[in-house]
Amino acid sequence: MTSRGVLPAILREASPPLLLVSLCGWVLLAAGEGLWSVPLCSPSPTLVTSGAAFSTVYGVGATAVLAALLWLLMIVAMTAPLLAQPIAQLRLRSLARRRNRSAALFAVAYLLVWIAVGPILLAAPNAIAVAAGAAGVPAWLIAVAIAALWQAAPLRQSALNRCHRVPNLAAFGPEADRDCIRYGLTQGLLCAATCAPAMLLPLTAPQLHLALMFALSVALQIERLAPPRPPRWTLRIVPGQTAAPVVFRSITGSLR
Repeated sequence: MTSRGVLPAILREASPPLLLVSLCGWVLLAAGEGLWSVPLCSPSPTLVTSGAAFSTVYGVGATAVLAALLWLLMIVAMTAPLLAQPIAQLRLRSLARRRNRSAALFAVAYLLVWIAVGPILLAAPNAIAVAAGAAGVPAWLIAVAIAALWQAAPLRQSALNRCHRVPNLAAFGPEADRDCIRYGLTQGLLCAATCAPAMLLPLTAPQLHLALMFALSVALQIERLAPPRPPRWTLRIVPGQTAAPVVFRSITGSLR
């Protein structure tokens, strides 16, 4: 992709409603960053200790509910722009009267995957902290190593390639609902497979959690613009690292 083509591609792929949803999510997270002592966006050393501190005051149930809500808010803020192409394809292949229904079923199925992944991903930083203490290295260093290894792996590129595929979708009836749900689950699984390891770094750096999550979200959005590549080991270990300089040149060139 040339420098002249990247910025138009970003604008072409973007969905204003989804960008607005994402922006609202980031604003809410930023507004509450200094107020919520919960297992997300908190200044505590680990997510577990921050959740424990909150539960001693408000109870375990309140901690779990608020953590779940914040997790969903974070996922919506991060991934909403990534769903522009799948939802556009879904609406294109659906009857006019079913388009909103199809998009809703897809979104619910997609979020269900991240709800299931959430407890595992939120517990991982504590396990990493224990391993880091035993090894005598910072927890973020282990998180970086895990994320970098996965970013370079052929299996991740294979999953990323599959994100661009659109399955056959029935036009009406129960089969259409089933296909929308299946498409949402598939996209959720593929997105979790490609994104979750990279999210370990923000989750092991609570002081920079929100800023790192936002940067990761932007990088993943840029990465989705790249065409599929053969699955092989690569040195492109930062999401969107090859497209980022091109995007920067395209933006600065458009401002001149």
